[in-house]
Amino acid sequence: MKNGYQARSFWGQPAGLTNSTTRRLTMDAQYLLKALVCCMLVALTTSAKAQNVSVTDYKVPVSRVDNLRIDVLSFNLTTEGKEVIHEQGEIGLVYKKFYSSLPFAYFIDALSSASYFRQFSFEGSERTGTYDMNLDIQIQKYFRETHKFFYFVSPDALMRKGFDRPQSDVILGLGYGRFINATALRKAVRIEDFLFEEGVISDFLPRDTMIALGQIIEKEDEYRNIYGDRTYLHYWYEDMSSEIDKTGLVTGGGNIGPVGLFRMREVLTQEQISDRFFGWDVNAGVQYEVQTRSKDIERPPPALAINVRYSRPISWQIQVNTDFKLDTPFKRDYFRREYNIRQNVDFIYEITNRIAFVSSNTLHINKKRDQDARFRHISNISFTFFIENRISLTAIEQISKEEGSPFRQSLLLALSYRLF
Repeated sequence: MKNGYQARSFWGQPAGLTNSTTRRLTMDAQYLLKALVCCMLVALTTSAKAQNVSVTDYKVPVSRVDNLRIDVLSFNLTTEGKEVIHEQGEIGLVYKKFYSSLPFAYFIDALSSASYFRQFSFEGSERTGTYDMNLDIQIQKYFRETHKFFYFVSPDALMRKGFDRPQSDVILGLGYGRFINATALRKAVRIEDFLFEEGVISDFLPRDTMIALGQIIEKEDEYRNIYGDRTYLHYWYEDMSSEIDKTGLVTGGGNIGPVGLFRMREVLTQEQISDRFFGWDVNAGVQYEVQTRSKDIERPPPALAINVRYSRPISWQIQVNTDFKLDTPFKRDYFRREYNIRQNVDFIYEITNRIAFVSSNTLHINKKRDQDARFRHISNISFTFFIENRISLTAIEQISKEEGSPFRQSLLLALSYRLF
């Protein structure tokens, strides 16, 4: 079931610091900011051959799947001599159907599972079983393909052993704007960078080829559902390489070969590439619990949720994202007196294809009825270093301050090294 609407946040000055500590942090932040600005200016002013495609050129592909499969089918029987001492069985069914495009999209996911168990070593033991069924539907449609007004509907239902009846809720809402996920195109550009730098292709690929390559990358789920988990990679990589080969830019006039396929795999499965978005949208919706799992459980009041998103790609290396969310219950004496606000601002700078800098800053305000609002600030700064197919090092500095709690600072270092 849905857990309601959530959100993220912006820079907040950590409270509870001494003057000397504040000055030291301010000076350190200034030096860090100056160094970062210098790196950005160098990256933006360095003369280099530019790609033929930009982030905002991306067009969302049409993707569809209609798939029903047995996900789990197992039976276990254990004997001791001629006696059966253990018996267990399990079955799982998965139905997935979706159609995804920019003006209209829907997703239907139905999951069901059942199992039983019997232990013969205990006298009078009987088979005990359990089951679980979940239906989740999401629909979003723009009123006209060229307009920015849209509506969304998202009902779901859950039934488990022990429930008196299915638990179900629905979200209804309206929105305005266009917010596009172009992460797949960013991965295509990273692949192109590798192929060009290593001489696999003689020039940057045409704009239409890059968009088509990004669309194939985004359709990974469609390939997986059509061909299965074990074999879809063959067809997925083959279609991507064919799209590049037919441009005639592959050195020697052949195909991208093992080196090209290796670089594709490295980008798509090993490198950490931050999400890329562009555009903005505003939406407001109401979440309503239609039915609780038991007649004895009172339905919670409907809740209003508002979400504002904005993302701006400054270049292929630099991205700024903001996300604001607010929710409050529709109930007398609670509306506007009880609410949650979360605001998030992300700054992403991929200094090179081996080094990435990410700053994530979050403000959370929680207000309960007849109580003062409580504030919480969290700021994360991370550097990730990636060296070929061997070393990945991530350093994350977190600063947090929650009202009524002491200032907290933490440093995390994570190293991954492939020995052979």
